[in-house]
Amino acid sequence: MVSYFSPLKCILITLLLMVSASGYAVEIRATLDSAEVTEGDTVKLTVTVDEQADNKTPDFTVLNKNFEVISTFRAERKNIINGRFESYTTWVLTLLPKRSGYLAVPAIEYGNLASKPLKVHVAKRSSKPGNDQYLFLDASVDKQQAYVQEQIIYTVRIFKSGVDIYDPSYQPPTLDDAVMEQLGDQRNYQTTVNGRIYEVFEFRYALFPQKSGSLTVPPAQLNATVFRGRSRGFTFDPLNGKQVRRSTPSLEITVKPKPASYPADKPWVPARSLQLGETWSPDTDTMKLGEPLTRTITIQAEGVLPTILPQVPQLQPDGIKVYPEQADTSNTEGDHGIVATRTESQALVATATGDITLPPLEITWWDIEAGAVKVTSLPPRTLEVTGTSTQPLTDATAGLNPGATTGNDNPDSGLSADGSLNRTWQWLALAFLVAWLITLGILVWALQRRGRQTEPAAEDAANQPFTSTRLRAARKALQMACDQDDPKAARTAVIELFRQHYRDANIRNLQGIGERSESEQLQAALRQLDAHLYQPQSPTRWQPDSLLTAVDNELKKQSRQTSSGALEPLYPVA
Repeated sequence: MVSYFSPLKCILITLLLMVSASGYAVEIRATLDSAEVTEGDTVKLTVTVDEQADNKTPDFTVLNKNFEVISTFRAERKNIINGRFESYTTWVLTLLPKRSGYLAVPAIEYGNLASKPLKVHVAKRSSKPGNDQYLFLDASVDKQQAYVQEQIIYTVRIFKSGVDIYDPSYQPPTLDDAVMEQLGDQRNYQTTVNGRIYEVFEFRYALFPQKSGSLTVPPAQLNATVFRGRSRGFTFDPLNGKQVRRSTPSLEITVKPKPASYPADKPWVPARSLQLGETWSPDTDTMKLGEPLTRTITIQAEGVLPTILPQVPQLQPDGIKVYPEQADTSNTEGDHGIVATRTESQALVATATGDITLPPLEITWWDIEAGAVKVTSLPPRTLEVTGTSTQPLTDATAGLNPGATTGNDNPDSGLSADGSLNRTWQWLALAFLVAWLITLGILVWALQRRGRQTEPAAEDAANQPFTSTRLRAARKALQMACDQDDPKAARTAVIELFRQHYRDANIRNLQGIGERSESEQLQAALRQLDAHLYQPQSPTRWQPDSLLTAVDNELKKQSRQTSSGALEPLYPVA
């Protein structure tokens, strides 16, 4: 019998059968780890292909309609069993259902292959915690109705029992029509719900609605991987845990407009309480004519933001000029939420002697507890002003009066003396001007020469509030202001200089410097500068050289106290 199969043909047929068999062996399978879950819980979808996928990936976009893909994990495996080579590629997807009910998991396509479709039942989560709820969130507000800009306390609580949490991510709500401020750090404590002990993580916020109408507070969310019972282990492998999302319910708040009974010409301040206070520096009921007295007024309100606290009314009683300074605002946390503070300082300068009464200060606000308009006030205060009123000496009023008798019977001699005196003053003024210009030129030349010879020390403290660089800059600014006879610039520079020198951000005026320094020389120079600024009619002019000398003596004294003698001085005199 003739054989039609040569060895070569047998080998070719065998190879063809192997290739054909391997082609039919490739399959794609999809499975779910659970057919039923509760809202907020995830389900794992495992997709396996019987080959090494290399750079190929199944089409998972079909899942986006019903699920949010939280994470995707890919693994490859190769085996040789009884001489047979096997290769697998597996994708594990964590899916979060987008709604309750029966949700379809469509067929997953991989090239020309497709898995069988699946479905999962998503049960609604009970609004009341049950014995099976190991992790849930709750939210509440302290009031369902509030006025616009009134404080609302919003509280979020996370309850956890019998589970460990891995990689939690907490997201508070975001509101477009309200300002939200967190109140302190989270609180941790334990409580019992339906006979089960829970660990509680509490977050408190102050909400301030900015317009009337209905305010919706969206859900706060927590994403985490939880481990229960034996699945926890020691490594906290995320694949062994269950990724979940928990949310608080949405809340609706009715925001009322400002009541019609509130005065239309007064700033709207809805608060639990409002207090007014004042301090005086120096603390006295007497003041000298032309010398400034500092009055600091503080408004403190509970349950409002500092941005809506009103300005202190600017009253200008007869006999006193008031020079307000820039206000400072801040807020702290109290037992009932935000406590806002506004502080304003005023320099008061008397322009007439006698008893001067400052009128009462009044702040109108809305008492949210009583539901009524309230007025908080400071009582009137009477100040006794002493001193003598003088007029500045000028060419028109100085010394000689052309129509007055001078003891010389010859009237022409008086006129001659007056003309001679005027010419003398003109020559003296010209001489002083020339000398001042020469001095200024020498100072500019010296500063330029010094700048070429020395380089400033590099500092990596540009964002620090107190640095030696800023101190030196303030000293140079003071020198320039004195050279240019600019008392306002000198005041600004000397305040910044001693803020840096004393490292005290609370120094906001010349009075604050005088209270910190024990130098009588410096205090006198500061009083002279203050009087010159706040009493233009005073014949006493400020002395720039005296101010510079007093400032430098104070800086040198501090340098001697803190230096061992070998260190470079921190306060160089320009």
